Amino acid sequence: MTKDTMTNRLSRFTLDEDTRRTGTDLGLLVLRVAVGTVFVTHGWGDATQPGGAGANVENYRGAGIPLPELSAWYGAYLQLIGGAVLILGGLTRLVGLGLVSVMAGALIWVHRGEPLVMGQDGSGSGFAFIMLAASLALVGTGAGRYSIDGALRR
Repeated sequence: MTKDTMTNRLSRFTLDEDTRRTGTDLGLLVLRVAVGTVFVTHGWGDATQPGGAGANVENYRGAGIPLPELSAWYGAYLQLIGGAVLILGGLTRLVGLGLVSVMAGALIWVHRGEPLVMGQDGSGSGFAFIMLAASLALVGTGAGRYSIDGALRR
């Protein structure tokens, strides 16, 4: 096979700039909606349990999380409200940084030393790890065109 033949065959799989951009923006939309939905669900559970987010203060204290009276509320409401804002694609980089801090705290204080794979007892750092990575990806990329951030940019 000649180089020209190979180039011609490969060119069928090469996307033009507009198609690549659309694919990237659709991928960011899917990522934002998935990550935001998980954060909203998690934050909702913490915020609406009996005693609200304050019910987690003793758990945070026991895990050694600094300022547990503040951290419990910060984590719950950043996940709840930040997740909703992330779904819409507003303030994506700023919200993403906040969520990175929550997930980094979970990895450092709650899941330190746990394997990535979830154990029978529910332990495991995989969930916090992937949510940290996804939040970091959104900090780096932004929300994409199909978002409030994208609409404001236009």
